[in-house]
Amino acid sequence: MINKFYKRIHSRYINIFKFFFFLKYLLSIFVISIATFLFIPKFFDYEKRAKVFKNHLIKNYDLDISKYEKIQFIPFPRPKIELKNAIANLGSSPIKLNIKKLEIYPHLLNIYNFENFKSYKIVLSESNTKIETLDLEFFIKKLISQKNELYLNDLNLKIENENQTLVSLEKIKFANYGYKKNIVEGNIFGKKFKVNIDDKLNYIKAELVNTGINLEINLNE
Repeated sequence: MINKFYKRIHSRYINIFKFFFFLKYLLSIFVISIATFLFIPKFFDYEKRAKVFKNHLIKNYDLDISKYEKIQFIPFPRPKIELKNAIANLGSSPIKLNIKKLEIYPHLLNIYNFENFKSYKIVLSESNTKIETLDLEFFIKKLISQKNELYLNDLNLKIENENQTLVSLEKIKFANYGYKKNIVEGNIFGKKFKVNIDDKLNYIKAELVNTGINLEINLNE
């Protein structure tokens, strides 16, 4: 009787062990399959597909890439197409962006399908630009009106009037999505600033952080 009881317990433990071993086996296959799926596109020739990404940026972000140093696919931690040291014009305006790193985050299936390429976000990191005061409104409206997700990370912006620098804004961060949507943060005169812009560009609230200086502007007035 006791022997039968021990045999039943032993048999259950063996079955549980087999079950966990099977799960571990399935999990290993799943991880290897996902890693392989993401890693294989790294060996594609993206120079031949550069036109696809350029057309995508023009159509969805009105960014016209005129030059770049290198284009590559980075699989981890999130798959992305990266253009290094790119130069882009914003629409038909004279505004030119020098972008150290332009990242395109494609939808997962689009890392293989380039005929109907789509992305859910782009990131412009460490960019520099000069804008005349007459083009500033166009620049701001262009950012606010973007329908696709855009993030500016460390943009240095010089605002000029007839090629004379009026003010320099540094390390600007801006996103048109998420909980920081339409909030501009950066440095001016060595101080941190924060600007809130409404979706219709009717109202602006600016703050020079830790100085007590605030500014509210109703653009309709």
